[in-house]
Amino acid sequence: MDSKNYNIVDGFNTIAPAYDIANDAFTLGIHRILRKFLCRAAIKISPKNAKILDVATGTGEVILGIISQRPDIHITGIDASEGMLKVAKEKVQKKAFLFKENIELKLANALSIPYPNNSFHTITVCWGMRPLRPHSAALREIFRVLKPGGHVVILENGKPDFKFIRKIYHNYTKLIPILGKKLSNLKSTHYFYKTSFDNFPSGSHFVAELFDSGFIKAKFKNLGTNIVFLYSAQKPFDK
Repeated sequence: MDSKNYNIVDGFNTIAPAYDIANDAFTLGIHRILRKFLCRAAIKISPKNAKILDVATGTGEVILGIISQRPDIHITGIDASEGMLKVAKEKVQKKAFLFKENIELKLANALSIPYPNNSFHTITVCWGMRPLRPHSAALREIFRVLKPGGHVVILENGKPDFKFIRKIYHNYTKLIPILGKKLSNLKSTHYFYKTSFDNFPSGSHFVAELFDSGFIKAKFKNLGTNIVFLYSAQKPFDK
């Protein structure tokens, strides 16, 4: 399959009802622990009554993680997949009903974010940067809608350094399409995800792209053997 010509939005629309179950199976639930690093970082840097944008919000896990700790925040989630947003809306209604007035979910493409310049204090992207092609265009849009002095926080996979771990990780990613077909009957979506692991820059390489996009104070934190990175950067106050 040619991943360049694959429509990932259609894939996510199909997989949406089983996405959370598949994610738990692929990661043995570890994704829930790792996501908390992003939520905590976003909460820490966001001022009172902040406006947060969660790009590629998927089934809304980041929204739930943030609003449960900071009900003063107004958080908007955008995603190009109607199916994923449908699941997110159901979860908000069930798990964050008391805070739903502070939550907005919108069908939108991260390459053309439908908000004015300087709209948000903080922007989060949780495992959503890799599917965005080209991701440099997404970074420019994120930069545009951030308020001057605002921050972006990104959680994304990387490539293990150690040969032994890299071999295990490589074999694991080869299993993703097979597991995806069994769990969600959509092998092609997980094949796309597997190839996106191989093609995405990580660590210092992605930090360089953040700087190239105009951000300052770009840095990363290795959350374990270079498999997962937490990135953060700031928009200059004079932009």
